[in-house]
Amino acid sequence: MKLSQLRNLVAVAEAGTVRQAAKNLYLSQSSVTKSVHQLEEYLGVELLHRTAHGVTPTAAGKALIARAKVVEAELREARNDIETVRGAGSGEIRVSASPSVAMALLPKAVLAFKRTRPKVSFQIQEGVYPDVLPAVRMGDLDFAICLIPERPRDEALHFELLLRDYLTPAVRAGHPLASHGKLTLGELARHNLDWVIYRRGSGGRDVYEQTFRAAGIAPPKGTIECTSFACALALVESSDCVTLLPTQLFAERPRKMAITPLALAAPMPPWNVAVISRAKHELSPVCTAFLKELHRTAAKSQPPGRGGASRQTFG
Repeated sequence: MKLSQLRNLVAVAEAGTVRQAAKNLYLSQSSVTKSVHQLEEYLGVELLHRTAHGVTPTAAGKALIARAKVVEAELREARNDIETVRGAGSGEIRVSASPSVAMALLPKAVLAFKRTRPKVSFQIQEGVYPDVLPAVRMGDLDFAICLIPERPRDEALHFELLLRDYLTPAVRAGHPLASHGKLTLGELARHNLDWVIYRRGSGGRDVYEQTFRAAGIAPPKGTIECTSFACALALVESSDCVTLLPTQLFAERPRKMAITPLALAAPMPPWNVAVISRAKHELSPVCTAFLKELHRTAAKSQPPGRGGASRQTFG
């Protein structure tokens, strides 16, 4: 069994066709097909269901692909370790972030880190809790940075609180309510506005509903749900709709935003922004260094008067 065979199998399963996998790998279709066939002959099992429309993993294929991804992640960590020992300050870090983190905290941390370690490369993607957890467990991601509504319960993963953020109702600049003065959440709900809910994963509506129920208010019924954060923002920018956004999105913005937070008479409930990884002893030195940078950046980004959250871990 060769690492190249495992890599090709994973690529075919993820692409859904040998043709697309070969294109992604910059290899010929025949070489990829031969590689997978040789792996099946070596193991004595069929790893892929082949149809006219593409391929899907068999039960044996799924089991092997899961292991192959762990092996690939461990090899990537080994390369990072070796580069650190060599003193090259290079390596690769794979991060997933929820949209508001990707627009505020994460860019600051990455740019600060790159100033001292310019040879480190990053792969950044967008994802939300709890959808990102399997990728962290499998080693596809080194870190996931997400807004987490509750204390996580997962012994296989390590959670560290970066900061406590607060959701705020937000509307377009120039909205009639933008200059209304301080409102309560109940008063805002009685304006019968359409609410835009970002719902990339399973928790978007939960965040929306829990926010109102925590204040003893029934959630407004008129809603527009989006799986695109950009579309959700565009809807609010172009209408009288209202949405809920983390306050971090408005912190230290270099330019005036087309969306503005509303002033509230009562504070909103806090939410945890946490970084999730595999066990700390499994992190490469370059990943450990980036984790420290995340905490430094978060400490600077903590909303004034909210209290710090540095180095607090979850169960």
